[in-house]
Parts: sequence; structure tokens; C-alpha cells
Amino acid sequence: MFSRQRGKALLSEYHRKKLLHHFQCLDADNSGFIGKEDAEIFAQRFAKIRSAEIGSDIHKDLLFKWLHIWENFWSKADLDGDGKVSSEEFCQSVEKVVSNPDYNDPLIETLFDIVDLDGDGQISQQEHSLFFSVFDLDAKQSAFVFSKLDINQDGIISKKEFVSAKREFLTEKETGAIGNWFWGSVE
Repeated sequence: MFSRQRGKALLSEYHRKKLLHHFQCLDADNSGFIGKEDAEIFAQRFAKIRSAEIGSDIHKDLLFKWLHIWENFWSKADLDGDGKVSSEEFCQSVEKVVSNPDYNDPLIETLFDIVDLDGDGQISQQEHSLFFSVFDLDAKQSAFVFSKLDINQDGIISKKEFVSAKREFLTEKETGAIGNWFWGSVE
């Protein structure tokens, strides 16, 4: 539930906590900001787990996708135009975007394609564990999170399950939703 202050919607305490956790996951260089550099780091990390060299076609494709995410989502949160996104800018931007009832983020599907290392249209437990490692999340927690996100318990996370969980993570304001686990425990 949102509270209001001076006519502006504010995030619930839990939703803000989730978004700050998400922000920390995206701050690859631990600078306290999300910037183009973070997108470049994620491209390198995903290339590495694919055993691809920097500058290879695989790395170039990943870099293209991560820069697309930077340019079409993260950079739009840069309210003061300094080329980097603070945690406050990030929270405000996500709040604004997801408050739109027609919210549909095609970048979630781009992230799915990046995490789907073998390109088979689904995410295995191993791919999910590697996904967690790229974002410096607890790989041990990956198995638990994977079981939560695998709604139909078929041993894989489909694109539909992934997109639904990520969208729910961004939009759900209170505890209890499966998607709240997308980035692991926020505690």
C-alpha cells in the first residue's frame, strides 16, 4: 500500500526495501550508483560464465543487450542528468513506471535471454545458480529461490514464469508474493 506525502505516492516500507536490494544487485562496481559501467561489468561477467573472451561475438552480443538495458531503463532513472543513478532515483523511477496500470517491460525478456545461457528458452537450476553468482547473490540460496519461481515445479523456469516473477517483484508492495524472491532474500 502506498502512503501519500505532498500529493506524491510513496513506496511501502517493504517495497522500498526490495527495490534497494535490487539496486544493490545492479551496482556491480559497488560505487553506490548504477551506471553504464555496471552494464559493461555484467556483460563481462556473463561472457566469462559462457567461457567467452572479451571482444568475442558472444561478449559483443551481451554488451549490446546490457547497454540496451542501460539506455532504455536504467539511464531513464537518472533524474539529475549526472550519468549515474542513485538509489533514490532508482526507487522513484521504478515507482513511477510500475504505477502505470499498462506497465509492460520488454527488458525483462532481454534479461531472460541473457540468463538462458544455452538459448533453449528455459532456465535450468544451473543457469539460475550462475545468474545469482553474476549478481553476487548467495548461490546456496539459488536452489530455494529457483523452487519458488518454478511455479509448476517442472524443474525449469519458463520465460513466462521468469517474466511474471520479475514483474511481480517490481510491482508487489507487500510480502507474500512469489515474485518477491526474484533477487533472493531482501533481509
